Amino acid sequence: MDDQGKLEQLGFDPFEEAERITRYQLHVHYCENQSDAIIDTFDDQISWFGASEGEYAVGREVVDEIIRSITGYVVKCSISDEQFDVISPVPDIYICSGTYWISTDPSTGVYVRFHQRIATVFRLVDGALKCCHLHLSNPYSEMIEGDIGFPHQVSRQTYDYMQQALEQQRKQIETQTAELNSIYNTVPCGILRFKRVDGMYRPLMLNHAVAELIGITDEELSAMDWSEGFSPTIIGEDAAKLRAALHELQEPGDTVNILVRVQRHNGEIIYVNSCNSLISTDDEGAIVQKIAFDITDRVMMEKTLERMSFEDSLTGLYNRTKFNHELQEGHGEGLSSLGVAYFDINGLKATNDRYGHKAGDDLICRAAGHVNHSFAGRTYRIGGDEFVAIAPDLSREDFERKVASIMEHLRNDGIEIAVGLSWRGEDCSVMEQFDEADKRMYEDKAAFYRTHDRRKPR
Repeated sequence: MDDQGKLEQLGFDPFEEAERITRYQLHVHYCENQSDAIIDTFDDQISWFGASEGEYAVGREVVDEIIRSITGYVVKCSISDEQFDVISPVPDIYICSGTYWISTDPSTGVYVRFHQRIATVFRLVDGALKCCHLHLSNPYSEMIEGDIGFPHQVSRQTYDYMQQALEQQRKQIETQTAELNSIYNTVPCGILRFKRVDGMYRPLMLNHAVAELIGITDEELSAMDWSEGFSPTIIGEDAAKLRAALHELQEPGDTVNILVRVQRHNGEIIYVNSCNSLISTDDEGAIVQKIAFDITDRVMMEKTLERMSFEDSLTGLYNRTKFNHELQEGHGEGLSSLGVAYFDINGLKATNDRYGHKAGDDLICRAAGHVNHSFAGRTYRIGGDEFVAIAPDLSREDFERKVASIMEHLRNDGIEIAVGLSWRGEDCSVMEQFDEADKRMYEDKAAFYRTHDRRKPR
């Protein structure tokens, strides 16, 4: 059978296979450090020369043991500039020789780059190529006594490679920094990063959106005092709340969100959601990052919706829903004093019947105005013609004086109204005192209708 026939019978080109196995041996050794994968390519008879001085062995068992002993000594590397040639000096024997560069992976923290040569001999056994000789070598000047597996110290080549790696890293960092700065300065939220040392904050990065948020220039932003970890434009007690929130950041991953009010340069008050995170620590201190969003529109919408859900559309007072919320929350508990006044217009039905509901609505609004004048922000319309006023932390005298003033204004306006009062200087409870005031209001209403010769209260 001619050579071409033998190749067709094998199903592979032995020249290409010899080169492929040689490349494979190098890559699993230097890039993956898998000793068993190399051993699997060996013939039963093998001789081996390592790259270091004195690395020489003959015999499968001895060579296998040496190859396995190298495991763990070879850091992760990459191979480049590979050149290989294969010859077959006699039938069924194939010799592959080649050169290449070995470079340690920068992630290992080891910076070595060296030139190496390889020679492998393969024997065709049962239709497969098996390595019966493997010889690695480095230029003599690159080898140092004590190296195992590959040279750990080399001269100018290693220095040049390290400089190249450092320069590559520097450029990569510069590119990443430029990209991050581009992102930071185009996102619609404020991004602030600080180094916290001994409770004081040093700004590391403030993006342009922070300046826009406050309504100042980038130069004015940089000149601000950021030693507390936030700008002095935060209003009043919100600054204390934010200071306490920042103090909660103790470990990487800690995050706290807080809503604060910020006074812009033009005097406008905006609401800002501040998301604060401790992202890392070092020997000097902690890195704290803040992401700030202007959520004024959302807050104002929520306030509007809340007001609409709790506000009586006719009088502008709080409605029954808001009053029930106060009852459920147990408002009044823990107060030093609490007064509850329950008002009910007399004769509303007669006004509606005689003058129409528009006149009745006008009567309700006038009565509501007089009650709210004395108890602004604490008055509720809980029924068609019923109002409740809640007065926390007022003395009995001040509470009764306010109610007397309301009654006088109502009479001067020609409005007849029944009222029931409850005041306590201890054990305050809106629910209990509302029941007391309700009972007394109906007693007053009954007396009014008896006086006016009415059969029953309305």
